[in-house]
Amino acid sequence: MTRDRFAGRFSGRLAQLQAAGRFRAEPGPGLGAIALALTAEDPDRVVISQDGRDITRWDMVAMARRLGGALQARGLTPGAVVAFQLPNWWEATVINMACALFGWRIVPLLPIYRAAELGTILPACGVDAIFVPPASPKVDYRATVEGLAHVPGTIVTVRGEGCEFAGLLESAPATPQLPPSTDAKMIIFTSGSTGRPKGVIHTHASLDAVVRRTGEFWGMGEDDVLYVPSPIAHIGGSIYAFEFPWITGCRTILEDGWDPARAVRQMDAEGVTFMAGATPFLRGLLDAAKAAGTNLPGLRRFICGGASVPPELVRDALEAFPNAIVSRAYGSTEVPLAFPGIRDRAGARAHADTDGERAVSVRLLDPDPTGAGEIAVQGPQMFVGYLDPEDDAGSFTEDGFFMMGDLGRMVDDSFVAITGRTKDIIIRKGENISPLEIENALQQHPGVAAVSIVGAPDPERGEMVVAFVVPAPGAAFDFAQMVAHLEQAGFARQKFPERLELVDALPMNAVGKVQKPELRRIAANTGSTT
Repeated sequence: MTRDRFAGRFSGRLAQLQAAGRFRAEPGPGLGAIALALTAEDPDRVVISQDGRDITRWDMVAMARRLGGALQARGLTPGAVVAFQLPNWWEATVINMACALFGWRIVPLLPIYRAAELGTILPACGVDAIFVPPASPKVDYRATVEGLAHVPGTIVTVRGEGCEFAGLLESAPATPQLPPSTDAKMIIFTSGSTGRPKGVIHTHASLDAVVRRTGEFWGMGEDDVLYVPSPIAHIGGSIYAFEFPWITGCRTILEDGWDPARAVRQMDAEGVTFMAGATPFLRGLLDAAKAAGTNLPGLRRFICGGASVPPELVRDALEAFPNAIVSRAYGSTEVPLAFPGIRDRAGARAHADTDGERAVSVRLLDPDPTGAGEIAVQGPQMFVGYLDPEDDAGSFTEDGFFMMGDLGRMVDDSFVAITGRTKDIIIRKGENISPLEIENALQQHPGVAAVSIVGAPDPERGEMVVAFVVPAPGAAFDFAQMVAHLEQAGFARQKFPERLELVDALPMNAVGKVQKPELRRIAANTGSTT
């Protein structure tokens, strides 16, 4: 299938979603229009800082216009799809701004992705241009993309040997072609229970609604400094880096990689007021701050989510950081920050065992006697639909509430407490992992007769990935063979099981379905067999 046919399929999907009335967010100025207006008003205000480099509004827009001119010269027109597979580098914020100014859809990709993930995602979106890091001893990103069946017309290396990005920024600036705010802005992928990545489509307006509602809830403004080590290819990291500095007026510090000791030094030196991250981030920050003898006096909010967050961890952080509101938050790629935290320290302490205060309409489906039911939400920050229409099936109620895939109950009518999951997902270091995807891959190994993948509680990761394998008759299957097989299949290391449990049989119910709750119980109480 050619790129034109892929792009046509994507355009057809957007038209289908428009006709279905999914574009609900209130129309208003998109990020590009906001950036142009704010740059004219105060061009010297810093929006992004990284490694001693400050990028002002004027810098950002000027570089984005030059990048836009370069990509226009390579044939990109409004509606084109641009991907990046970069770490938390400032260059990604320029790419995003160029897309906002010229009406291109952006696709953030995790650097851990390999051929298996890219070979699905790039053709599904009809990617026209992709930005990648230089080759490293572990992976040649450009060669990986060039080896796929669907190769974007433009591949640009950022930084290092063979860097082309800097040259593109020397092009003549182009005149922006602003898209309507109801147009699709981002296609971001999340692992689902279907066993393949699902493309989540957000518009300029839905992302604007996320930031405005959350920024107001958090009380963010021009005096705030937001520290962002979370991956910018996740929905959280992307909006903190791309949208928050423009819509709330804060300054964002991008961090490439997570080093708790370095984070503490930077947060004290830069007067960081806000940070968000999964459980390992908060635990690491607590330990590093204690070791450094600081209570991070400038920090006034830490939002923790993306995995299981022990209430005692929240209470410890409230004690350690006396000026900060530390709380859990809850949302998804589809509906980011649906429960953006808790408003004050007293509430955070009293509701440390909940997952935040609602900022959306909430419905609990089929509640049990305790009041817990499947969580369904609706609001202007909700995505418009999945890239593949098949993924929409079973994801929405008849009146348009999105079913989050989690079970929960409401506390004091405003706070949600997550009690379980309805979908088979493992959350490892804030990353959703589909067990089915790994199971399908391992089932292809000749030494595997049956396999089931589950998550086990882990204090560092939130959950670790555990593989239960029934070896084929006469086969000797081991951990090294499992790793080698997944490497050969092109999977990201993030998805590799940390443990392998060899068993004679998998527990089944009367209709032959694997009993994963029983495997999770075993995994939680069994040591490693690696």
